[in-house]
Parts: sequence; C-alpha cells; structure tokens
Amino acid sequence: MNFHIKTYGCKLNQSDSEIIREILLEKHQETSLSDADFVILNTCGVVEKTERKILKEARKLKDKKIIITGCLPMISLEECQKVADGIIGPTNLLSINKIIDGMIKVDVKKTKTDKAKLKKESSKIIPIAEGCLGNCTYCATKLARKELFSFSAKEIINKIKTSNEHEIYLTSQDLSVYGMDRGESLSSLLKEIVKIDRDFKLKLGMMNPKYVTDELLEVYESDKIYKFIHLPLQSGDNELLKKMNRGYKVEDFINIVKKFRKKFKESIIATDIIVGHPLETEESFQKTLKIIKEVKPEVLHIFKFSKRKGTEDFNLKDLPDRIKKDRSRIITELFENYNYEKNKKYIGKNLDVLIVEKRKNNYLSRTDSGRAVALKEGKIGEKVKVKIIDCKWNYLIGE
Repeated sequence: MNFHIKTYGCKLNQSDSEIIREILLEKHQETSLSDADFVILNTCGVVEKTERKILKEARKLKDKKIIITGCLPMISLEECQKVADGIIGPTNLLSINKIIDGMIKVDVKKTKTDKAKLKKESSKIIPIAEGCLGNCTYCATKLARKELFSFSAKEIINKIKTSNEHEIYLTSQDLSVYGMDRGESLSSLLKEIVKIDRDFKLKLGMMNPKYVTDELLEVYESDKIYKFIHLPLQSGDNELLKKMNRGYKVEDFINIVKKFRKKFKESIIATDIIVGHPLETEESFQKTLKIIKEVKPEVLHIFKFSKRKGTEDFNLKDLPDRIKKDRSRIITELFENYNYEKNKKYIGKNLDVLIVEKRKNNYLSRTDSGRAVALKEGKIGEKVKVKIIDCKWNYLIGE
C-alpha cells in the first residue's frame, strides 16, 4: 500500500517520523498525499491551536485511512479516536504495522524504546532521550513522553560515526538531563562524540538552565560543536518561574549566558518565552521584556499560553486572547528590530561557513556559531569563505 507522513512539532517528532518511514518502507511505498492509501499524522500536543489544526486535517482526509501518532493521543485520546482509524503513542512506534494491518486499533501504553537503535538510515537528527526530569505546571508534553529514558551512548555514537551528514542535531525534550537515569551525563556523551574521526558539525537542542554545568560549557570548545545554546527562559519573573515549577531563577539563566558569551565571542543564544500565562501580571511581563532587552538573544521562540487538559495549570482562569496577542506582538517586534540591527553589523564582513542544505533556489550555510547564511550557489558539505552582502532580521545573505 501507499503511505504519506505529515509531521507536526519538534525535532524529536521529525526523528520519530524518520523511524516510522524506515519501518513502513519494508512493506509499503511512500507517495504524495493524494496517492496515499493511508496517512500518518505524527502529531504535537503542546498547544490547543495545533490540536485543532491536526483534527481538522484528519477530518478532511476521511476518504483515506488515518493513523495518528505522536504526543496528541496521550493528551487528547478521545478526540483522536473520533477521527483516526488507528492510534499509537510516541513510545510505541514498533506497533505501526500492527495498526495498519488492523491487528490492533490503539497502542498508547508507555514503553521504553531505545530510538537510537531503531534508526538505521543516515540522518541529521539523532534522538538521545525520551522524557525529562521536570514537572512544569503548564506542560502537556510531560503527559506524553513522561519520565526520562536516556538512549544508549554506544548506539548514539555509532549512528554519528556511520552517518554521512555534515550537520548533526542531537535532540530530546531536555538534552541537559541526558544520562541522569543511568549514571551518565551529556558532557561525557559529548566528549566521546567529538573524538569521532569524521568532519561534521554538532548542533545541540534545548537544555534546562537548571542542569547546564561549567563542564558542559567546556565541551563546547570543540570545533565540532556549533557555539549555539538553547536555554528556555519562559519568563523574566522569578515568582512566575517558581509557580511554573521551572526549578531555576532568572539569574541562573543570565549567568550561563554571560559565561557562554565570554567564552565564545561569536555565539548564538536561543531561548523560549511564554506570554499570557494565567499568573503573568503586567509587572511579570515587563520583567520579561526587560530581560529580553538586556540579553538580546539571537533566537527567540514566543509561545502564547495554551491551557492543556491534564496539566496543573488547566484549571487556572485564562487571560483574554487580546492580552496574549498584544504581549506576543510587543516581544516579537522588539526581537525582530534588535536582531535586524545585529545582523546589519555583519554586512561587508568575510565569514567561514559550512554549506549544509539546499532550500528551493538557495543554499543554507552556517558559521561556527550556527548563524544562518543564505547563498545563491554552493555544494553541500563544502567549507567556504563568503562575504556578507545583505541581511534579513533572521539570517544573513552572502556571496
């Protein structure tokens, strides 16, 4: 039979889709959406808006067999059952053929599956763990991926050794807690990875500031690792962070940022902010704005708070949408304006880049910090020196 996969959400979900694809290709053929006999919707359940979009898509495809995978079934199982012919959770990927063959209809039982072992093909995205050690009051992903399960370091290292990719993403819900369930650490894993005798660049995923150590920052000194660090702040108000059960203070975040920028002059700080949390007062929001103005992160993901059933914050009185939209707009405008000014300073400079991907009529390349540079021509895997001739607020343009 013919199948088509549609993926929503994070890098971990993208990796899960690659695993599902590998399993299905043993018996089936991947085609376009219109030619598919069955469609895999690999879902995200972080916000309600995405849930509505996914369920609407499933209803639109009622003439095809629909299999829903990913986090959403663990958060809104009843809603998924109304539109799907089969359902599996994020840790039940090996059940996909049983679902398609009609042997079972639902498999969302929490299991421990080492996904590093499941990936056979060369891939840019390497999953290193499932779950986390946090218990944030707003987070629905915790309901889906639950407790920490770190994958085999040996398998992860072997995947990178045998990969032919020039750029590797390490991904999980929280990279910083890798190995804490098995007496290991992210630092020890990275020290082994950078020893691999192959030319590649490593991009590290999101890390809770609570667990980022000086030892980890030292490993970043390797030429194989982009000087890019993703530290989700969520709020600039310590009181709100405490109520969210984030486990760190604003000062912890700022301290790591200062150390990272001192160690690496050319670097990228990425962070996440939630606006419109039910307990976010105007004063809380102003504190967040103040931190963003001070730190000026190069990458900023802004999320409007979304109530999710099963979370501690579900029963809190929601703020009006107009407040959420207004706060999101204010931070977005601030970010785009200062980032454009930052990027303008690179115009006229010569930078060393690695060409990593072809995107439509352009090539995506990255500096040692992971900064994106768009090029009109190039060859994937090549390291070249380019001159920056222009920029947008979110990337540079070189030749």
